[in-house]
Amino acid sequence: MDGPLKGHHHEAYAVRLSADSPLKSRFDWLKLREPRPDVFWYDSRCFQSEEALLDVLREHRVPRIPEVLPVAEKVSVHSFIVGETLGALTPDSKRVDDRHLGQIGELFQELAVIDVRAFEGLERVCGQEGMSRSGDSSGFLSGLVKHNIKTVHTSQKGRYDRLFHDLGVPDNALADFAAGLVQLTSRPYQLLHGDLHRENFIIDGSGDLWTIDWELARIGDPLYDLATHLHLMRYPEDQEGEMVRQWQNSVGSVRPEAVKGADADLPHYLAYKRIQSVYTDIIRAVGPVWRPPDEAASVRAAQSVRRALLAATEPLRLGRVLPAEKIASILACFSEKSAVRAG
Repeated sequence: MDGPLKGHHHEAYAVRLSADSPLKSRFDWLKLREPRPDVFWYDSRCFQSEEALLDVLREHRVPRIPEVLPVAEKVSVHSFIVGETLGALTPDSKRVDDRHLGQIGELFQELAVIDVRAFEGLERVCGQEGMSRSGDSSGFLSGLVKHNIKTVHTSQKGRYDRLFHDLGVPDNALADFAAGLVQLTSRPYQLLHGDLHRENFIIDGSGDLWTIDWELARIGDPLYDLATHLHLMRYPEDQEGEMVRQWQNSVGSVRPEAVKGADADLPHYLAYKRIQSVYTDIIRAVGPVWRPPDEAASVRAAQSVRRALLAATEPLRLGRVLPAEKIASILACFSEKSAVRAG
C-alpha cells in the first residue's frame, strides 16, 4: 500500500492487487479514498457522488478517466492510474508538451459534446448557483461570488476577518467585485470539471494524459472551466494563449455557441479566480486540516499566500504586498492563537 496520496478533500491510498485477486485480470492497482473529516470546502460541491458522475462519463465514452468499483458506504474505490502527475513531469510555469496540451483540448471537447440532461438523474448538493438557467452566464458568475461571500463572510464570520485585514485584503473585496460585475455573453451550460490543474492530470506509461478528481465538477458556463484551468496551471504566458486557442477550436468545433464572447468575458472569470485564490490559500494555510509542521512548510505556505496576493493585486486594488517573511509571521501568530482558543 502506498500513501497517503496528495489531496485536500480525501485521504487516499494506492493498493497493489495480489496475484490471486479476482480483480487482477482488470487492474494492477486500486485507489481507496475516504472523505477527510472537518474539511473546509471553499468551492461548493454540486454532485453528491463523484462515483455516480464518473459512471455517466464512462457511459458517454469520455476517455482516460478512472473506473469506479462498487464498495461500502463512505469508502470509494477507483482504478489507480500508474504514472506521474503532470506537475511532477512539468512543474508550474513550465511549458506543457504539445501532445498533452492537445489531450487537454480533447477533454474540453468531450465535455462539450455531452447533453447536460445526461446528468439530471444525479443527486445534487449545490445551492442555487449550481442550478441557474442554462445560458445565464452572468447569473452563473454572480452565483459563484455569492457562494464565496456566504462561505467566507457569513459561515466563517469573525474567524478570519482580522487575518485577512493583517494580510492587506480589503474588508469588502468580494462584495465590491460583485457590485462591479458586467453583463456576460450568453453561453449554453455544460459539465465542468472545475479543478483542472497539473496534479489532477496523470501521465501513464504510454505518455497519455488521464484526468482524475472530479469532486468539484458542476454544470455551468464552459468559460469558467477554461478560466479555472488557466489560473491553476500557471502556463508560461505564450502557452496560455495557445491553450485559449486550443479551447476555442476544440469546443467551438462541436458547440460554436459555447465560445461566443470568450475573449471579452475571460478576464472577468480570471479576476474572480484570482480573488477567490487569495481566500482559499489563506484559509488552507491556517485551517484545521493542515498546519505548517516545520519552518520549511511555513515558508511554502507564506509564499503561496504571497503569490496569490500578487496575482490579485489588480482586482483587489491592493497596494503593497507584504514580504513572505512577514506573511509567515502573521500566519504563525494566527495559528498559535487559534490553537490556544481550541485548547
